[in-house]
Amino acid sequence: MTTKQVIELSKDFSFPFKISIYKNKGNWKMPFEWHEFLEIFYVLDGSGNYFIENKLYKFSKGDLFVIGKNELHKSQLVDDKGFDAVVIIFDHSFIQNGYSNSADDLLSPFFHRPSDFSHQLHTDKELKEKLEQSFQHLLKEYENQDDYTLSAISSLLQWLLIELKRAYGKSDDGALKHHSRKKLKPIVSMALDYMNQFYFQEDITLEKIAQQVGVSTTYLSSEFKKNTGFSIIEFITNKRVQMAIEHLLMSNLSIIDIAYKVGYKNVTHFNLVFKKLVGVSPSNYRKQHVNKQQRMESFHESSNKK
Repeated sequence: MTTKQVIELSKDFSFPFKISIYKNKGNWKMPFEWHEFLEIFYVLDGSGNYFIENKLYKFSKGDLFVIGKNELHKSQLVDDKGFDAVVIIFDHSFIQNGYSNSADDLLSPFFHRPSDFSHQLHTDKELKEKLEQSFQHLLKEYENQDDYTLSAISSLLQWLLIELKRAYGKSDDGALKHHSRKKLKPIVSMALDYMNQFYFQEDITLEKIAQQVGVSTTYLSSEFKKNTGFSIIEFITNKRVQMAIEHLLMSNLSIIDIAYKVGYKNVTHFNLVFKKLVGVSPSNYRKQHVNKQQRMESFHESSNKK
């Protein structure tokens, strides 16, 4: 696959699909990410680590990850060695709109997961060739948009998802492995479990977490950063904003009530933190989502008429 310029998604996401090629090296650092869209991350070259929710994976060329709605994730360089990756982001309703069979079944690697689920697939030669072929076609369609682009991308994406569904179905096959999980230190796992359970408590601090797991603050801070690539404060802040987004999208709670629910007693501070991480205020984020939903409904109506 030839490397091309990053293809940017239109800002309003009226087009329910994005494909990009990212080249990451040197001092590059990815922030935490989460979004309401589904994501496919495929490694073209190089290696690194990937933290998704409470799981840490090591990856290399040919590895693929599936990332569900609003899952905290962050890819990381290892020893300053770079990597190139194809990233596909799409709205799940794009598939539900055009897929003749059960879209839930096709999207099950993103939603319906067993307890031992791995986000990572280590692909064999045959699957690599199929995937990279589909990426080439998707990139071409996305670059050269015309009256048939939506239909072409929808069909190509469905074919790609079918191949991934088949691959997960062969998880016991020796040709396909997906067990490159990195073991987190027990104290790091304990700290993550504690923060996931009590992130909303205003008084959650490094000192309190260290006391809970039975180590010094210095040791916990060092081991947590070494194991995950980010600080405890970063994790708590991103977790709070991630959960705030869920409340904004899934409830009618006021901004003040949401701030309290995720651990902020000062609403002004909550607004500042949210805007710093997301780019807009909580109220504007909610408005944008309502507008996006209306555009998506309009998009599906126009697609169905064609």
